[in-house]
Amino acid sequence: MVVPTFCCSSVIESILAVGACPVLADVGDELNLTARTVEPALTKRTRAIGVPHLFGNPAEIKSIMELARGRDIRIIDDAAQAVGASLDGQYLGTFGDAGILSFGNEKVCSGLGGGVFISRHREILEQGAEVELAAADLSLALRTLSSTLIWHRWRRWSVPLQEALQTSSSTDPESLPPPYRKESMSNLKAAVASSLMKSLQANLAARRLRVRAYQGLLGNERLILVPHRPSSACLTQVIRIMPKFSGHDPASDLIASLRIAGFEVQGSYIPIHLLAPYQHLAVRSFPHAEKIWTDLVELPCEPGVSLEQVERIVSIVKQTLRRS
Repeated sequence: MVVPTFCCSSVIESILAVGACPVLADVGDELNLTARTVEPALTKRTRAIGVPHLFGNPAEIKSIMELARGRDIRIIDDAAQAVGASLDGQYLGTFGDAGILSFGNEKVCSGLGGGVFISRHREILEQGAEVELAAADLSLALRTLSSTLIWHRWRRWSVPLQEALQTSSSTDPESLPPPYRKESMSNLKAAVASSLMKSLQANLAARRLRVRAYQGLLGNERLILVPHRPSSACLTQVIRIMPKFSGHDPASDLIASLRIAGFEVQGSYIPIHLLAPYQHLAVRSFPHAEKIWTDLVELPCEPGVSLEQVERIVSIVKQTLRRS
């Protein structure tokens, strides 16, 4: 199965768990897969291409579907980060053979976790229904709810506290997250997700407004704003800060400054093939991902970040650039 080298290790573990072999592909300028980056990764053994829409921004899934046409290759439309986004008037998750939506606490509809598998094809849905899942753990769902209400809702204060309490091993950039739980979605998680879907359009409008604010306030600075398409779900606004010389790392300086100010930010994905457990997947080079990943910073776009806070974030970005 072909997936981008910009992906979560849990995705790789999920592919390995079903006995499939993940094959990595590079990303394009928008940090998504493109037909140009996917084509070199295809072989006679390729059976599926997973097309995630990273940061809420629609990938070029139509051209990837065209590339796969006539090759007996399934297309998985991974809209986990892009619930509500669309491409040419069609919702993401509904392209290809099957789609995925997610309601984790770092997604567009920031819920208690769980996801949805969708398809237009009855036979695929029937095959999916045959997958054995453990019963939902209600106690875990309740603990997640408590954590979300306290830690996530007030994370401008809770995140610095959590970082202060973390051990050095837990902050290791190569430490892997726990694997996804193979269980049914609890009624509690489903109820929260259903509730969030009712306010989805207002959620997306607020996120798009924040992206436009970043674009207007940072458009003339010494950085690159990774563009969002008009129909993007705008999970985050990724910026690329160009180092002036070898060893210069303004992205790390910016992340540190924003965290001190109480903003939850992070660098973008470490290319999966650079992590020790997955270096064996690097059967080819991925020049674009390898060149840019250390320069990337994800700025928050969720409605809970006010426009005044966006201006404060931009001010810190500009101060960091002046110092660098």
